[in-house]
Amino acid sequence: MKKKHSKKTIASVVCILAVITAVLTAVIVFQGELRTLLSVNKKSGKGIYEVNYAADYKLDELLEAGGAATEEELVQYILKTMLKGLPIDVPYEIPNLACSMFYAETPDGGHILGRNLDNQQTDLAVVQTAPKDGYKSVSVVNLSFLGYNENYTPDKLLDRINMLATAYFPLDGINEKGLAVGVLQLQAPATAQDTDKPDVGTTLAIRAMLDKCSSVDEAIEFLKSVDMYAAARGCYHFQLADASGNSVVVSYSNNEMIITEKTDGIICATNFYIHDVPFEYEKQGLDRYEILKKKLTETNAVLTKEEGMKLLEAAEITGTPPDEKGRVYSTQWSSIYDLSSPALYLCADMDYENTYIYEIE
Repeated sequence: MKKKHSKKTIASVVCILAVITAVLTAVIVFQGELRTLLSVNKKSGKGIYEVNYAADYKLDELLEAGGAATEEELVQYILKTMLKGLPIDVPYEIPNLACSMFYAETPDGGHILGRNLDNQQTDLAVVQTAPKDGYKSVSVVNLSFLGYNENYTPDKLLDRINMLATAYFPLDGINEKGLAVGVLQLQAPATAQDTDKPDVGTTLAIRAMLDKCSSVDEAIEFLKSVDMYAAARGCYHFQLADASGNSVVVSYSNNEMIITEKTDGIICATNFYIHDVPFEYEKQGLDRYEILKKKLTETNAVLTKEEGMKLLEAAEITGTPPDEKGRVYSTQWSSIYDLSSPALYLCADMDYENTYIYEIE
Protein backbone atom coordinates (compact mmCIF):
# COMPACT_ATOMS: atom_id res chain seq x y z
CA MET A 1 0.00 0.00 0.00
CA LYS A 2 2.83 2.36 0.81
CA LYS A 3 4.40 1.78 -2.62
CA LYS A 4 1.14 2.55 -4.42
CA HIS A 5 0.71 5.68 -2.34
CA SER A 6 4.27 6.69 -3.15
CA LYS A 7 3.71 6.17 -6.89
CA LYS A 8 0.54 8.29 -6.80
CA THR A 9 2.40 11.02 -4.93
CA ILE A 10 5.23 11.01 -7.45
CA ALA A 11 2.76 11.14 -10.35
CA SER A 12 0.96 14.08 -8.75
CA VAL A 13 4.22 15.95 -8.23
CA VAL A 14 5.22 15.30 -11.84
CA CYS A 15 1.86 16.66 -13.06
CA ILE A 16 2.18 19.74 -10.88
CA LEU A 17 5.73 20.34 -12.09
CA ALA A 18 4.57 19.94 -15.71
CA VAL A 19 1.83 22.51 -15.18
CA ILE A 20 4.23 24.90 -13.48
CA THR A 21 6.74 24.44 -16.30
CA ALA A 22 4.05 25.09 -18.92
CA VAL A 23 2.89 28.23 -17.10
CA LEU A 24 6.45 29.55 -16.69
CA THR A 25 7.18 28.84 -20.35
CA ALA A 26 4.06 30.72 -21.40
CA VAL A 27 4.97 33.65 -19.14
CA ILE A 28 8.47 33.79 -20.64
CA VAL A 29 7.29 33.45 -24.26
CA PHE A 30 4.43 35.93 -23.85
CA GLN A 31 5.95 38.20 -21.21
CA GLY A 32 5.75 41.36 -23.35
CA GLU A 33 2.23 40.55 -24.45
CA LEU A 34 1.12 39.83 -20.87
CA ARG A 35 2.64 43.05 -19.58
CA THR A 36 0.79 44.92 -22.34
CA LEU A 37 -2.56 43.33 -21.48
CA LEU A 38 -2.06 43.89 -17.74
CA SER A 39 -1.25 47.57 -18.38
CA VAL A 40 -4.69 48.32 -19.86
CA ASN A 41 -6.38 50.94 -17.68
CA LYS A 42 -9.70 52.69 -18.19
CA LYS A 43 -10.27 56.34 -17.38
CA SER A 44 -13.43 56.30 -15.29
CA GLY A 45 -16.54 56.91 -17.35
CA LYS A 46 -14.71 58.42 -20.31
CA GLY A 47 -14.29 55.49 -22.65
CA ILE A 48 -10.53 56.11 -22.72
CA TYR A 49 -8.31 53.07 -22.31
CA GLU A 50 -4.60 53.55 -21.63
CA VAL A 51 -2.12 50.98 -22.90
CA ASN A 52 1.58 50.76 -22.12
CA TYR A 53 2.71 48.61 -25.03
CA ALA A 54 5.52 46.30 -23.89
CA ALA A 55 5.50 43.59 -26.59
CA ASP A 56 7.84 43.54 -29.58
CA TYR A 57 5.59 44.17 -32.59
CA LYS A 58 8.50 43.55 -34.99
CA LEU A 59 7.95 46.44 -37.38
CA ASP A 60 11.30 46.06 -39.12
CA GLU A 61 10.65 42.39 -39.83
CA LEU A 62 7.27 43.26 -41.33
CA LEU A 63 8.72 45.90 -43.65
CA GLU A 64 11.66 43.70 -44.62
CA ALA A 65 9.20 40.92 -45.51
CA GLY A 66 7.38 43.23 -47.92
CA GLY A 67 4.94 44.99 -45.58
CA ALA A 68 1.16 44.57 -45.63
CA ALA A 69 -1.13 46.06 -48.25
CA THR A 70 -4.42 45.18 -46.55
CA GLU A 71 -5.81 45.07 -43.02
CA GLU A 72 -6.18 41.30 -43.41
CA GLU A 73 -2.45 40.91 -44.13
CA LEU A 74 -1.65 43.14 -41.16
CA VAL A 75 -3.89 41.19 -38.81
CA GLN A 76 -2.40 37.90 -40.00
CA TYR A 77 1.07 39.28 -39.22
CA ILE A 78 -0.10 40.25 -35.74
CA LEU A 79 -1.43 36.73 -35.19
CA LYS A 80 1.82 35.20 -36.40
CA THR A 81 4.18 37.39 -34.37
CA MET A 82 2.57 38.66 -31.17
CA LEU A 83 0.15 35.76 -30.72
CA LYS A 84 2.70 33.16 -31.86
CA GLY A 85 0.23 31.69 -34.34
CA LEU A 86 -2.51 31.00 -31.80
CA PRO A 87 -5.91 30.49 -33.51
CA ILE A 88 -7.49 33.65 -32.05
CA ASP A 89 -9.83 35.83 -34.08
CA VAL A 90 -8.92 39.54 -34.16
CA PRO A 91 -11.87 41.34 -35.78
CA TYR A 92 -11.44 44.73 -37.37
CA GLU A 93 -13.55 47.22 -39.27
CA ILE A 94 -12.45 50.62 -40.56
CA PRO A 95 -15.50 52.86 -41.07
CA ASN A 96 -15.71 56.30 -42.64
CA LEU A 97 -13.59 59.01 -41.03
CA ALA A 98 -14.55 62.69 -41.21
CA CYS A 99 -11.71 64.62 -39.58
CA SER A 100 -10.10 68.06 -39.22
CA MET A 101 -6.46 69.07 -38.69
CA PHE A 102 -4.39 72.25 -38.47
CA TYR A 103 -0.91 73.48 -37.61
CA ALA A 104 -0.16 76.58 -35.53
CA GLU A 105 2.72 78.30 -33.78
CA THR A 106 2.33 79.18 -30.11
CA PRO A 107 2.96 82.72 -28.75
CA ASP A 108 6.17 81.54 -27.06
CA GLY A 109 7.58 80.16 -30.33
CA GLY A 110 6.48 76.57 -29.89
CA HIS A 111 4.46 74.50 -32.34
CA ILE A 112 1.22 72.49 -32.17
CA LEU A 113 -0.81 70.20 -34.40
CA GLY A 114 -4.56 70.00 -33.78
CA ARG A 115 -6.77 67.09 -34.76
CA ASN A 116 -10.47 66.12 -34.52
CA LEU A 117 -11.36 62.48 -35.16
CA ASP A 118 -14.97 62.30 -36.32
CA ASN A 119 -16.54 58.86 -36.39
CA GLN A 120 -19.36 56.74 -34.98
CA GLN A 121 -19.56 56.44 -31.18
CA THR A 122 -16.64 54.42 -29.91
CA ASP A 123 -14.15 53.97 -27.09
CA LEU A 124 -10.54 54.86 -27.76
CA ALA A 125 -7.11 53.74 -26.64
CA VAL A 126 -4.12 55.94 -25.87
CA VAL A 127 -1.15 53.73 -26.67
CA GLN A 128 2.39 54.42 -25.46
CA THR A 129 5.16 52.52 -27.24
CA ALA A 130 8.92 52.37 -26.72
CA PRO A 131 10.48 50.12 -29.40
CA LYS A 132 14.09 49.06 -28.91
CA ASP A 133 15.17 50.38 -32.31
CA GLY A 134 12.79 53.31 -32.66
CA TYR A 135 11.42 56.44 -31.06
CA LYS A 136 9.02 56.44 -28.15
CA SER A 137 5.55 57.65 -29.04
CA VAL A 138 1.98 58.12 -27.89
CA SER A 139 -0.87 57.51 -30.32
CA VAL A 140 -4.66 57.20 -30.37
CA VAL A 141 -6.61 54.18 -31.65
CA ASN A 142 -10.31 53.81 -32.45
CA LEU A 143 -11.34 50.62 -30.62
CA SER A 144 -14.29 49.92 -32.91
CA PHE A 145 -11.63 49.09 -35.53
CA LEU A 146 -10.70 46.10 -33.38
CA GLY A 147 -14.19 44.77 -32.79
CA TYR A 148 -14.97 46.51 -29.50
CA ASN A 149 -18.40 48.02 -28.86
CA GLU A 150 -20.80 48.72 -25.99
CA ASN A 151 -21.30 44.96 -25.50
CA TYR A 152 -17.67 43.92 -25.87
CA THR A 153 -15.05 45.97 -24.07
CA PRO A 154 -11.46 45.34 -22.90
CA ASP A 155 -12.35 45.69 -19.20
CA LYS A 156 -11.69 42.03 -18.44
CA LEU A 157 -8.26 40.49 -18.99
CA LEU A 158 -9.59 37.70 -21.22
CA ASP A 159 -11.30 40.28 -23.45
CA ARG A 160 -8.10 42.26 -24.04
CA ILE A 161 -6.41 40.03 -26.59
CA ASN A 162 -7.41 42.39 -29.43
CA MET A 163 -5.56 45.19 -27.66
CA LEU A 164 -2.33 43.59 -28.87
CA ALA A 165 -3.23 44.95 -32.31
CA THR A 166 -3.33 48.57 -31.09
CA ALA A 167 0.33 49.18 -32.00
CA TYR A 168 -0.55 48.80 -35.67
CA PHE A 169 -3.79 50.80 -35.78
CA PRO A 170 -2.97 54.41 -34.76
CA LEU A 171 -4.95 57.23 -36.40
CA ASP A 172 -2.83 60.03 -34.99
CA GLY A 173 0.16 60.35 -32.70
CA ILE A 174 3.46 62.02 -31.76
CA ASN A 175 6.93 60.71 -31.04
CA GLU A 176 9.69 61.83 -28.68
CA LYS A 177 11.33 63.96 -31.40
CA GLY A 178 8.17 66.04 -31.84
CA LEU A 179 6.99 64.54 -35.14
CA ALA A 180 3.18 64.30 -35.19
CA VAL A 181 0.94 62.83 -37.86
CA GLY A 182 -2.76 62.18 -38.45
CA VAL A 183 -4.80 60.66 -41.26
CA LEU A 184 -7.98 62.01 -42.89
CA GLN A 185 -10.31 60.34 -45.37
CA LEU A 186 -11.10 61.46 -48.92
CA GLN A 187 -14.05 60.30 -51.02
CA ALA A 188 -11.80 59.59 -53.97
CA PRO A 189 -10.37 56.57 -55.81
CA ALA A 190 -8.34 54.40 -53.43
CA THR A 191 -4.56 54.64 -53.55
CA ALA A 192 -2.84 51.44 -54.71
CA GLN A 193 0.80 52.05 -55.62
CA ASP A 194 2.33 48.95 -57.15
CA THR A 195 6.10 48.70 -57.47
CA ASP A 196 8.68 46.51 -55.77
CA LYS A 197 8.71 48.63 -52.58
CA PRO A 198 7.25 47.39 -49.27
CA ASP A 199 3.45 47.74 -49.04
CA VAL A 200 1.92 49.84 -46.29
CA GLY A 201 -1.63 50.84 -45.43
CA THR A 202 -2.51 54.07 -43.69
CA THR A 203 -2.23 52.96 -40.06
CA LEU A 204 0.94 50.96 -40.72
CA ALA A 205 2.42 54.09 -42.32
CA ILE A 206 1.65 56.12 -39.19
CA ARG A 207 3.23 53.46 -36.98
CA ALA A 208 6.37 53.44 -39.10
CA MET A 209 6.67 57.25 -39.26
CA LEU A 210 6.32 57.57 -35.49
CA ASP A 211 8.89 54.84 -34.87
CA LYS A 212 11.45 55.78 -37.50
CA CYS A 213 11.23 59.49 -38.38
CA SER A 214 12.35 62.52 -36.38
CA SER A 215 11.08 65.19 -38.78
CA VAL A 216 8.64 65.90 -41.58
CA ASP A 217 11.44 65.58 -44.14
CA GLU A 218 12.36 62.11 -42.85
CA ALA A 219 8.70 61.09 -42.87
CA ILE A 220 8.36 62.18 -46.50
CA GLU A 221 11.43 60.16 -47.42
CA PHE A 222 9.93 57.13 -45.71
CA LEU A 223 6.65 57.53 -47.62
CA LYS A 224 8.65 57.71 -50.86
CA SER A 225 10.30 54.41 -49.98
CA VAL A 226 7.06 52.41 -49.74
CA ASP A 227 3.98 51.59 -51.81
CA MET A 228 0.91 53.20 -50.24
CA TYR A 229 -2.38 51.34 -50.17
CA ALA A 230 -5.54 53.00 -48.90
CA ALA A 231 -6.96 51.19 -45.89
CA ALA A 232 -10.60 50.12 -46.28
CA ARG A 233 -12.77 52.29 -48.51
CA GLY A 234 -11.86 55.50 -50.31
CA CYS A 235 -8.60 57.40 -50.19
CA TYR A 236 -6.66 59.14 -47.43
CA HIS A 237 -4.22 61.97 -46.86
CA PHE A 238 -1.91 62.78 -43.96
CA GLN A 239 -1.01 66.00 -42.19
CA LEU A 240 2.48 66.01 -40.68
CA ALA A 241 4.21 68.53 -38.42
CA ASP A 242 7.43 68.59 -36.43
CA ALA A 243 9.28 70.49 -33.71
CA SER A 244 10.91 72.85 -36.21
CA GLY A 245 7.52 74.18 -37.32
CA ASN A 246 7.50 72.36 -40.64
CA SER A 247 4.04 71.08 -41.59
CA VAL A 248 2.73 69.57 -44.83
CA VAL A 249 -0.21 67.60 -46.16
CA VAL A 250 0.72 64.44 -48.05
CA SER A 251 -1.92 63.15 -50.44
CA TYR A 252 -2.18 60.72 -53.36
CA SER A 253 -3.75 61.43 -56.73
CA ASN A 254 -3.76 58.66 -59.36
CA ASN A 255 -1.20 56.87 -57.17
CA GLU A 256 1.17 59.84 -57.30
CA MET A 257 2.28 61.32 -53.98
CA ILE A 258 1.69 65.09 -53.72
CA ILE A 259 3.12 67.30 -50.97
CA THR A 260 1.32 70.55 -50.11
CA GLU A 261 3.19 73.07 -47.98
CA LYS A 262 1.99 76.10 -46.01
CA THR A 263 0.56 79.12 -47.78
CA ASP A 264 1.41 82.35 -45.93
CA GLY A 265 2.26 80.25 -42.89
CA ILE A 266 -1.14 78.51 -42.89
CA ILE A 267 -2.00 74.87 -43.48
CA CYS A 268 -5.02 72.81 -42.46
CA ALA A 269 -7.02 69.91 -43.85
CA THR A 270 -10.39 68.19 -43.68
CA ASN A 271 -11.91 65.70 -46.12
CA PHE A 272 -11.07 67.03 -49.55
CA TYR A 273 -7.90 67.64 -51.55
CA ILE A 274 -6.37 71.04 -50.87
CA HIS A 275 -4.90 71.01 -54.38
CA ASP A 276 -6.40 70.44 -57.81
CA VAL A 277 -6.91 66.86 -59.00
CA PRO A 278 -7.76 65.59 -62.52
CA PHE A 279 -11.01 63.84 -61.55
CA GLU A 280 -14.36 64.47 -59.91
CA TYR A 281 -15.06 63.37 -56.35
CA GLU A 282 -17.32 64.25 -53.43
CA LYS A 283 -15.78 67.04 -51.38
CA GLN A 284 -16.57 66.86 -47.66
CA GLY A 285 -15.66 69.08 -44.73
CA LEU A 286 -15.65 72.38 -46.62
CA ASP A 287 -17.45 74.13 -43.74
CA ARG A 288 -14.98 72.78 -41.17
CA TYR A 289 -12.07 73.78 -43.37
CA GLU A 290 -13.34 77.37 -43.57
CA ILE A 291 -13.68 77.51 -39.77
CA LEU A 292 -10.05 76.42 -39.38
CA LYS A 293 -8.67 78.66 -42.11
CA LYS A 294 -10.58 81.75 -40.92
CA LYS A 295 -9.20 81.48 -37.39
CA LEU A 296 -5.66 80.74 -38.59
CA THR A 297 -5.80 83.73 -40.94
CA GLU A 298 -7.10 86.06 -38.22
CA THR A 299 -4.33 85.03 -35.82
CA ASN A 300 -1.50 84.58 -38.36
CA ALA A 301 -1.59 80.92 -37.29
CA VAL A 302 -0.49 81.76 -33.74
CA LEU A 303 -2.52 80.02 -31.03
CA THR A 304 -2.02 78.77 -27.50
CA LYS A 305 -2.79 75.12 -26.82
CA GLU A 306 -6.03 76.23 -25.15
CA GLU A 307 -6.99 78.35 -28.16
CA GLY A 308 -6.14 75.42 -30.40
CA MET A 309 -8.54 73.20 -28.48
CA LYS A 310 -11.21 75.91 -28.75
CA LEU A 311 -10.71 75.89 -32.51
CA LEU A 312 -11.20 72.12 -32.58
CA GLU A 313 -14.38 72.61 -30.58
CA ALA A 314 -15.59 75.15 -33.17
CA ALA A 315 -14.99 72.58 -35.92
CA GLU A 316 -16.62 69.65 -34.12
CA ILE A 317 -19.34 67.48 -35.62
CA THR A 318 -22.20 67.10 -33.14
CA GLY A 319 -24.04 64.44 -35.12
CA THR A 320 -24.83 63.50 -38.70
CA PRO A 321 -27.96 61.91 -40.20
CA PRO A 322 -27.76 58.09 -39.89
CA ASP A 323 -25.94 56.37 -42.77
CA GLU A 324 -27.12 53.23 -44.57
CA LYS A 325 -26.25 51.15 -41.49
CA GLY A 326 -27.87 53.56 -39.04
CA ARG A 327 -24.54 54.92 -37.83
CA VAL A 328 -24.35 58.51 -36.59
CA TYR A 329 -21.01 60.33 -36.82
CA SER A 330 -19.73 62.92 -34.36
CA THR A 331 -16.40 64.11 -32.93
CA GLN A 332 -14.96 61.25 -30.89
CA TRP A 333 -11.75 62.90 -29.76
CA SER A 334 -9.86 66.16 -30.09
CA SER A 335 -6.06 66.17 -29.85
CA ILE A 336 -3.58 68.99 -29.45
CA TYR A 337 -0.05 67.74 -30.02
CA ASP A 338 2.69 69.84 -28.43
CA LEU A 339 5.55 69.43 -30.88
CA SER A 340 8.10 71.43 -28.87
CA SER A 341 7.69 69.49 -25.61
CA PRO A 342 6.25 66.29 -27.06
CA ALA A 343 2.91 65.54 -25.46
CA LEU A 344 -0.73 64.79 -26.26
CA TYR A 345 -3.55 66.94 -24.86
CA LEU A 346 -6.74 64.93 -25.33
CA CYS A 347 -10.46 65.63 -24.96
CA ALA A 348 -12.94 62.80 -25.57
CA ASP A 349 -16.59 62.87 -26.67
CA MET A 350 -16.63 66.67 -27.02
CA ASP A 351 -16.03 67.06 -23.27
CA TYR A 352 -13.80 70.11 -23.52
CA GLU A 353 -13.95 70.73 -19.78
CA ASN A 354 -11.63 67.78 -19.16
CA THR A 355 -8.26 67.47 -20.87
CA TYR A 356 -6.00 64.45 -20.37
CA ILE A 357 -2.27 65.01 -20.81
CA TYR A 358 0.09 62.28 -21.99
CA GLU A 359 3.75 63.21 -21.99
CA ILE A 360 6.31 60.95 -23.60
CA GLU A 361 8.49 59.66 -20.80
